[in-house]
Amino acid sequence: MIAYNLYGGEEAQPQTARAGSRAGQTAAQLRRSRTARSRHRSLVIGLGVLVISTLIVLSYLMLMSNTYRLNYQIQALDNKRATLAEESARLDDTIAQLESHERLSALADSLGMRDPRRFALVTVPPAQPVERPRGLAFLPIATNWLR
Repeated sequence: MIAYNLYGGEEAQPQTARAGSRAGQTAAQLRRSRTARSRHRSLVIGLGVLVISTLIVLSYLMLMSNTYRLNYQIQALDNKRATLAEESARLDDTIAQLESHERLSALADSLGMRDPRRFALVTVPPAQPVERPRGLAFLPIATNWLR
């Protein structure tokens, strides 16, 4: 066992400590605590590396799953847009067919309608502004109370 003089000076030479001396007991305690700390240190470092790597992998997986979910939603919305565009085109064709002048003239002929020989012009006088009554109407308020 080697012990050093704490005060330095000329006697800073290594000295051997006796087994039962105070320096020997302190050295043994230091050795035991250092060994235990080194054992725990490697365990803590290993667990720390494992936790950090697990967090990195989980964050990557979460980002990728979010990306795949958004891509799926984009694809579903594109399909819905295409379906709505096709339906809109079909409805536009139906509207154009129903509004065609040939069809309307054939329908008017089948109903016995014809073009007028004379046109009459009628002028409509401008509408008079309606005056709103002022104040409170008591009768509607009273009927609401009695309900």
